[in-house]
Amino acid sequence: MSARARFAFAAGVAGLIGSTLLLSGRFDGSVALALLFVAAARIAPSASMIDAGPVLAAGAQRSIARHVSFAPAWALIVAAGALRAASPALSDVRGANAVAGLAIASGQTASIIGAWFAIAAGLIAITSRVSIGAETASSPGSTALVVAPDALRRLEIGAVIAQAALLVTLFAGPQVTGSSDGVAWVLGIAAVSAVAWFARDIEVRHAPLIAAALASIGLALAIAGGTP
Repeated sequence: MSARARFAFAAGVAGLIGSTLLLSGRFDGSVALALLFVAAARIAPSASMIDAGPVLAAGAQRSIARHVSFAPAWALIVAAGALRAASPALSDVRGANAVAGLAIASGQTASIIGAWFAIAAGLIAITSRVSIGAETASSPGSTALVVAPDALRRLEIGAVIAQAALLVTLFAGPQVTGSSDGVAWVLGIAAVSAVAWFARDIEVRHAPLIAAALASIGLALAIAGGTP
């Protein structure tokens, strides 16, 4: 593993740890910081494969480009969540969900619809992926599958869960002060992660543009609905 690959992997692990601490409420921070941590964790597995030879490197480059293309959509999604809470702080977002009710079911009609548009955009962004592995000829009549190392695949799984946690925290994650308070948060993360798993091989044409369009509509409706 090259020095660049080691750095990319370390950055991904740091992003996953940072996003976990922020989203779990261990430390307070902004939604923008959480998005940065989560993005670093999601891109790291692909970035770690850039120097892994032509087969894996080609898939890694496509994967990085795909994740980067969803940056506008994610920016609009977190903006919609922060706008509803009237604050970019994650604690205030969770507070709005706890006090005023979950964004997916409480508030002005326009705001509720906007939250669902933002969630739809997030689901597309989370499920969209480019497989890094590839089938190559090994011997007459057979093929071999070149795959990423297990450590990178585990990091990718963790990053997907972190993205799901960010999405759910924005619109359905209350302040977690007791076991019962986190039910909606945990169930939401499980549901989004399950969708990401079962839809991981579905190809959606122009997925980044569709996600950005849905997120734009969500943000516009959040603006129209105002704070709860």
